[in-house]
Amino acid sequence: MYNKKTYLKELEQNLTAQKLREEINEFLIMALNKQKQKEFNDEMVRKTWYYQKKYGFETNPRKGHEFWNVEADAFKHAFGSAQMYFKYGNLGSIIGGIYHENSTPNNPYNEWNMDSWNNDKGREIAQEIKKEYGKNFYNLPQQKQDDIIASKVMSKMKKGELITKPKDSRQYNGFIENKAWEIKNKKQNNLPTGQAAPINNIYTREMIGKMTADEYLLHEPMIMEQLKTQGGIPSEKQLNQQNNISGFINQISGNSNIFTREDIKNMSSDEYLKNEKAIDFQLKTIGIPSQAQANEAVQNGGMIYVQPYTRSDGTEVKGYYRSVR
Repeated sequence: MYNKKTYLKELEQNLTAQKLREEINEFLIMALNKQKQKEFNDEMVRKTWYYQKKYGFETNPRKGHEFWNVEADAFKHAFGSAQMYFKYGNLGSIIGGIYHENSTPNNPYNEWNMDSWNNDKGREIAQEIKKEYGKNFYNLPQQKQDDIIASKVMSKMKKGELITKPKDSRQYNGFIENKAWEIKNKKQNNLPTGQAAPINNIYTREMIGKMTADEYLLHEPMIMEQLKTQGGIPSEKQLNQQNNISGFINQISGNSNIFTREDIKNMSSDEYLKNEKAIDFQLKTIGIPSQAQANEAVQNGGMIYVQPYTRSDGTEVKGYYRSVR
């Protein structure tokens, strides 16, 4: 489990702009797209059922809630968190767990505690596997990787290291998750959080990379708020381009079209796959604006909005934003 001392030590050693870029960018793409979220969740459900048949762990008899507040729930969270660790890194896995929990309105504390505890155990498992197998783990077939993770999850479950019932008295003390829980509940109850997102100030990767551990902890709630509302942590170069978005050309698509978060969120799986490389290029250069931010850029003259129209062959073309050349 991450206690404050361990967390501070890791921040001092590893909190660099490059690490943030590597661990967050891929997760952000999934977080912005409903189809990608659904695909990941469906994959975890399918794999949980597969290993339930293999190991026989408890499921909930309530139809449609088979993985709720039972051993299957604990397995799914630990297994899924370990998988996210290998896909998105440690920080990406932490943020992914927070994102999932925050997407559940009025989530009771004991259920949040259970899920966060098991998510953390999943990251522990991933770190154990990384030490045992090193880079060779990534070269194994996916089924073999899954079997190794599942075996370790079951080992921890049998030893009582997972929380399988919300009434368990053990409390999760993860530094980031607890702060996210506090902020979420203060917002739901319309209470002041004590800190607000910076006005006219965007955190950049370089800025975060230069912070001491104490400085990061002071700013962490606002950094998380920026991740949620602004769609990412830009580099200083990206921020300068965002402030002067006119002239942007996507080197993958070859045009000046701008994807918004809402565009990505509403894409079908086929649309997303078709545009994935162009989206990734935009994310790494100017970022992904929200529709509100794009509308503001239109008013400031950096972008224009092309209204929906019908081509001569009857093809319907959706409205889209593009930079001013």
